[in-house]
Amino acid sequence: MLYKQKTMMVPTIKLGVVEDEVVIAMTIVSTLKKLNYNVTKPASNYAQAIEMIEKERPDLLLLDINLGGQKDGIDVAEYVRLHHNLPVIFLTAHSDASTVKRAKLVNPNAYLLKPFTKDDLFAAIEIAIHNFDEKRNKNPLPDQFMVKSGYDHVNLKTANIIFIESKDNYVTIHLASEKQLIVRSTLTEMADRLPTDAFLRINRSVIVHVAFVNKIETEKIFLNEHQFSITPKVKNELLGMMA
Repeated sequence: MLYKQKTMMVPTIKLGVVEDEVVIAMTIVSTLKKLNYNVTKPASNYAQAIEMIEKERPDLLLLDINLGGQKDGIDVAEYVRLHHNLPVIFLTAHSDASTVKRAKLVNPNAYLLKPFTKDDLFAAIEIAIHNFDEKRNKNPLPDQFMVKSGYDHVNLKTANIIFIESKDNYVTIHLASEKQLIVRSTLTEMADRLPTDAFLRINRSVIVHVAFVNKIETEKIFLNEHQFSITPKVKNELLGMMA
């Protein structure tokens, strides 16, 4: 079986589990430990999930979609995509079209339907981590890339981007030349094409090019004539990138 290979490996990967049903959570944790993964204490709701992610810094998140509260697993995944760079696997008993549509918007690395086997779990984790690392290690982030704006294909240089803002399924790219490009894309897809040492997603709708930030106040940043509200966490991240 696939998982037998894992038991011979030295555990180096820390997994975070978010599941609101205690029995299921304990079963998942037990299974993961048998596969020689390091596992955090499971979280059962949105607030616990965020606390676990910030304190434990898992390498991968196993995330139940239905958490029984106002904010569900997809909200947790949105937080992860906004503030962290780690793979996410959705665990769910729901495969209806509306759930899948919402889940796709946050680009999960895998989607496991309950009930799943130990082999299913192991394969999903290993493939998600492998593909995530391959994408990161191949350095697919050149200093320019092509985008389609209307009927035109534009060779976009990252050095010329001031900030990118999203609305629905489109993003507007604001350039140093004062031109704007409207591209059919999500902000997450754009973030995947930008170097993380130069660009920061400051909220769910805006990515800024740190080099163009000319003023940082307590709750605002300024890029030329543009200004955006920021949280203390984002302010600290910006200051760290600009140090």
